[in-house]
Amino acid sequence: MSNQNIFEELLLQAEKTNLQVLMDNALNEKYPDKKKVLMAIYTYAIGKKQDELLKKKNL
Repeated sequence: MSNQNIFEELLLQAEKTNLQVLMDNALNEKYPDKKKVLMAIYTYAIGKKQDELLKKKNL
């Protein structure tokens, strides 16, 4: 159960992080596997931002 909390916290932090910082970290990462993880976090965060914008637009 605590592992689930760790991942939830990671995703919450990703949502709060500047998207440019996430992208820069992903693009500048030299290890391919770590780069994939960072890109996945970026993709998740940008998706959440888009969802927020669409909700605001529909109000």
